[in-house]
Amino acid sequence: MQSMRKFAIAIVFFLTFMSSLSSVVRAQSTSAVSGSEVTKGEHLFDYRFAYSPENDGQDEGFVHRFHYQYGVSERLRGRALITFSKRGAEPLKARIASLEALYQVKERKGKSGWASAIRLDGNIPLEARKPGRGRIAWHNQYDFENGVELRGVLLVGREFGDRARDGASIESREEATYRLNSDVRIGAQMFNIYGTTAGFGAFDEQRHQIGPVVKGRLGKHLRYEASALAGVSKAASDADFRIFFSYAM
Repeated sequence: MQSMRKFAIAIVFFLTFMSSLSSVVRAQSTSAVSGSEVTKGEHLFDYRFAYSPENDGQDEGFVHRFHYQYGVSERLRGRALITFSKRGAEPLKARIASLEALYQVKERKGKSGWASAIRLDGNIPLEARKPGRGRIAWHNQYDFENGVELRGVLLVGREFGDRARDGASIESREEATYRLNSDVRIGAQMFNIYGTTAGFGAFDEQRHQIGPVVKGRLGKHLRYEASALAGVSKAASDADFRIFFSYAM
């Protein structure tokens, strides 16, 4: 009964924040604030969905992302993914394929403490006249004994090919969650795209979003994450609604 009550509180929290978001949208995001831990031998299949409602002349948009990851060793994890999207009346198309490798450099001791990892990824555009991208990311995660978990990711990348931007791109992602019970976490996320070293621009020319997140497990193998992001700078999407599911074996 107590677990159900905490789960209900989490859902109310999420829906309350989600209903307060503006519905003007420019883009959708299927990125997460990933942790730093690796499970050897784990096969994980992931589906992510993002929705942008129609408003102010912007057609509604949908993004579907599928990925598979495998724990090669106790420290190394590989991942392959593909993203499909559509906006308005245009057909659903495959947009990006990506390969990733994450290596855990600092392992958490026990149920609390710090874990850290380095990730390399490469995006391959599946559309003509779109740039590709290579990137390195530094993942950090700290778990407290009271159920609080902090995550942060710093990403530095470089575009290549058609219409590639000059300079190195800089991004960061942050998340703070609290464990309501063994299966449910509730908290907030922030996503920041600062631009490139060729010219970061003012705050409103960058992309900054913040919003609530609820995530947890449904049984032994199935995990979920539901979130909503509100833009706090003019260049960012004013609202992204996302739901992620993953199945681990």
